[in-house]
Amino acid sequence: MPHNDGNLGVSPTFLVLALLAGHTMASMSTLVLPAVAPAVARDYGFDPSLIGYQISLVSLGMVVSLTLLGNTSRRLGACRTNQFGHGMVGIGMLIMLVPWTPFLIMGSLVVGVGYGALTPSASYLLVRFTPAARRNFVFSLHQVGIPLGGVVAALAAPAITVLAGWRWAVMLSAVLIFGVIVLMQRGRRKWDDDRDPASPAITANPLAGASAIWGHHSLRLVTIAGCCFSWVQFCTAAFAVVACVEALGMSLLLAGTVLTVVQVSSAVARVFVGWLVDRVHETACVLAWTAAVMMLASLAALALSPALPLPAVYVLFAVLGGVSGCWPGAILAEVGRLAPQGQVSLAISGSLVITNVGKFTGPIVLANVYALTRDYGLAFASLAIPSAIALYCLVVAHRRRT
Repeated sequence: MPHNDGNLGVSPTFLVLALLAGHTMASMSTLVLPAVAPAVARDYGFDPSLIGYQISLVSLGMVVSLTLLGNTSRRLGACRTNQFGHGMVGIGMLIMLVPWTPFLIMGSLVVGVGYGALTPSASYLLVRFTPAARRNFVFSLHQVGIPLGGVVAALAAPAITVLAGWRWAVMLSAVLIFGVIVLMQRGRRKWDDDRDPASPAITANPLAGASAIWGHHSLRLVTIAGCCFSWVQFCTAAFAVVACVEALGMSLLLAGTVLTVVQVSSAVARVFVGWLVDRVHETACVLAWTAAVMMLASLAALALSPALPLPAVYVLFAVLGGVSGCWPGAILAEVGRLAPQGQVSLAISGSLVITNVGKFTGPIVLANVYALTRDYGLAFASLAIPSAIALYCLVVAHRRRT
């Protein structure tokens, strides 16, 4: 356990707060454009539903980072890798300010590559510098940054867009990201005292983790379920504002409150499901029930229309946000439990790669369902398919265990 050095600011509390701030700001960056998608689409002259492709590009960048840059923390140090990730996110946001569609594509990919470097490097730091007795709580607290960033994006981005334009919301996000880099520099020398400059930065076998997952039946089932949860989660977050503005006739600000409900319910559900799994010790069973509710909520989206009362809209998206966003801690803990001895890190890395395929694929599929049907109710109802696949995988995994 490191000592507290006032000059370096390396106390565990400072580290956790800095990483939480970073995760929050980075999560905000990934959701700024979905939160103001109608305004962005109006500027570029394309259909707002195409925001699904933008969020998929971010996810593709994350997959590239997770597969190729897994060893960067060893070479550069986990803090420097974390700063590198935030720097890439910030640069990606600035690239997207250029008013030409290719830069929107390029910036989204750069944001994704940067974002993919954050969780592995942050996890490495938390394992090294937090007391073992508090580690589960600290990891859960760090994960809260994801929905918290979504809440910030949902509340701030639409308001800034209405007042000054969506590019100012993107600019604010970039400024906050670069502020995190400066904050992390305070402890960098101590946090990176174990780095190995001779270690290769690029992973020798990028697909080793995914191959390990695929070769283990129970791990494969649980990870496919996580991929499907991720599919629904990213579609819900990416299309909530667009659907509310385009299909329900809401203002951008009111639609932003719906996205806020999605993110808040996701955070609450994440904590509740973690607590419930610890109580009953049956991860697959708990998540199977969650997947069943997710499937029913997706089908309930068929009711989306201007006639649907506002409280019902909030309830629908609260349920979708909660059941689709509750999975990460439970799934990753289950992967760690099922992983063969000595392969926990490899298995979790492979699981993250596969679940990110859901983040990449889902928004593209939903955008195309909408393009074919011109009905957001039907588009959201299509999420019942990945929900059903998750349910099947979890039921089989539970039966194999029992």
